[in-house]
Amino acid sequence: MDYGRRDVLGAAGGCCSVALAGCLDEPVGDEDAPDDDLYASFFTLAEFAAAVAGDGTTVENAVPDGEHGHGWEPPSTLVPDIAEADAFVYLDAEGFQHWVDDAVPELEAESDFALIDALAGIDLLEYDDHDHGHGEDDRVEELAVGEIALLEGDEAVAYAHGDHWHDDPLSVPLEDPRSVTVVAETDDGEELEFDGTYALAVRTADGHGDDALAYEVDGDAIAFEGLENGFTELVVQVLEDGEVVWEAPPLETEIGEHEHGHGDHEHGDDGHDHSHGEYDAKFFSDPALARRGVENVRDGLIAIDPDNEATYEENAAAYLEELTALHETYEDRLSDREHDAVVLAGHDSFQYLGERYGFEIRTPVGLSPDAAPSSEEIADTVAFLEERGIEYVLWDYFDGDRLAETIAAETDTVEDTLMVSPAESTVAEWREDGYGDYLGQMREINLPAFARALGAE
Repeated sequence: MDYGRRDVLGAAGGCCSVALAGCLDEPVGDEDAPDDDLYASFFTLAEFAAAVAGDGTTVENAVPDGEHGHGWEPPSTLVPDIAEADAFVYLDAEGFQHWVDDAVPELEAESDFALIDALAGIDLLEYDDHDHGHGEDDRVEELAVGEIALLEGDEAVAYAHGDHWHDDPLSVPLEDPRSVTVVAETDDGEELEFDGTYALAVRTADGHGDDALAYEVDGDAIAFEGLENGFTELVVQVLEDGEVVWEAPPLETEIGEHEHGHGDHEHGDDGHDHSHGEYDAKFFSDPALARRGVENVRDGLIAIDPDNEATYEENAAAYLEELTALHETYEDRLSDREHDAVVLAGHDSFQYLGERYGFEIRTPVGLSPDAAPSSEEIADTVAFLEERGIEYVLWDYFDGDRLAETIAAETDTVEDTLMVSPAESTVAEWREDGYGDYLGQMREINLPAFARALGAE
């Protein structure tokens, strides 16, 4: 497994961009005091922040219960509401929460406001779609195309070779067509001519709808027009006699007004782009690594409110102890098992969990909750289950069990399906049953499910 090193930016040990001594000490009842002391960009970070801040501080989760932390779009009033708080806890991982990418530059401009990056200093795992039935192996490559570039005038706005694009995402404005010229060369350096034998075509990548973007091909030119703000992935195709003979890797495309280029988002020391899902930001599925996120929140709160340092240290120590105990329980429970792989019929939120405890997570979907598997990917998953003799298929509560039931029905080995939670949201039922918090979900939902799926009961 490859690791990508993030640059750690900001003050206060890389956690907090602004130091505001005593900013959480607003007197109760002060009409000018903010309604919420802290905002967090999704459930898990709200859990970490509440545990460290303690009962005297209000922590607001920006994402409603029942919604995925990274698939939700906020109302227009959210960022102004966040700016009324004292600090915002988030993950500085471009593409994980697109609305956060847009909000951070606005929040940085606020006076008397602090940003706390819970991801500071954490090495991200690179996500390899090839291990999960996706990516380059599924592309049509009957023609050996070495490089392809999209030009606007004489300037390349994106170019690709191998299995990835450079200079992405492609930006498309709303209701104002943008046209690019496509230049492609074979591995032998021969430029393709799109006026005879070869022709261009475009499609959206699997799992991405066509509602946000319109496109039209004319010879070697593609005209794009944005229909609504959003994000998609485009696949440029080369046709020969009307048949697809080559496809480019999916090109990340953003439609409308977005501000992802603020100065704090850099690439890692390895030179890879850590945005748009190439690197997995969901470190918190590993309870041992989750400790680092809690420590980042602790350090950020101390930086902005040093008068309460002892309280934050004490609260954080208690929560870190619980995380250590949870890690040790996982380690003990999952060590003696029949299988070294599980199948998750949903997007992969557990890569760090599998990495920590030494088992493979197979999914026909990949990282995106919006992706839809092809029939070939489902068939590959069924074959994997039968080859390994795996008796259970896991499914993410927030994705639903439909795909799991479909896969299970196609196999001779699967006995049942088992629910898991990515622990990045919660629902009222779990709260009522006493395990709606992060620790409860990891202990009462995920651990029994993974233990059974691995044959570790």
